[in-house]
Amino acid sequence: MRKLAWLQALGKTFRLRAPSNAKQKEVLMRHLPRVMLLGSLIVLSGSPVCRAQGLAQSGFWVAGELGYGSATLNSDVSSHSSRGLSMGLEGGYAFNPTISLGLRLNGCSLEASNLNDPSKGESISLFSAVVRVYPVPGQGLFLRGGAGSLRYTNNHPLAFDGSGTGLCLGAGYEFPLSNRLRIAPVVDYTWGKLDDVNNVLATIRDRRCKFISFGVSLKFM
Repeated sequence: MRKLAWLQALGKTFRLRAPSNAKQKEVLMRHLPRVMLLGSLIVLSGSPVCRAQGLAQSGFWVAGELGYGSATLNSDVSSHSSRGLSMGLEGGYAFNPTISLGLRLNGCSLEASNLNDPSKGESISLFSAVVRVYPVPGQGLFLRGGAGSLRYTNNHPLAFDGSGTGLCLGAGYEFPLSNRLRIAPVVDYTWGKLDDVNNVLATIRDRRCKFISFGVSLKFM
């Protein structure tokens, strides 16, 4: 009954209704990650699995993430910010309960592509080698960091794609749903530098981008 009251209060707080226009849809997307995170924590706080089961960390694993992010892009001639859906896919091998190494692809879709309008579409992604560290034995808290190839795409007219080197830092807390499945609220910060644009149309230097995302991760071992 207590969890039901929490969920009812949560629903009233965010007033989740079917969006009747673009503005309501934008508000719904903005609050969706918060609802996912808070709902997961409320349910997990009363889960007997969460209270009684330890967190095994050894062997191969794979994880997927979904959330919401905010990005900023700067250069010597312009600067703009945007928000959108964030996603991630990660896999690796846990050598012991403390350290895990793997590969990760994460990104933020700032504007969805449209087959009927090729001028639509903007995104940032990072493909990186990452290390996870679980600093507290027997607990679900983890920290992660990595470095790799950064990619920026923009289909708008007179906009320019780019690539470069990026870094990421993040943290989360895993709760066991079963012997092999974990759920975790996560937060990540990604930043990097893109190559310069130098052609007959434009000269753009010092291109930098960064984005922060909040979401929920499901991990299978």
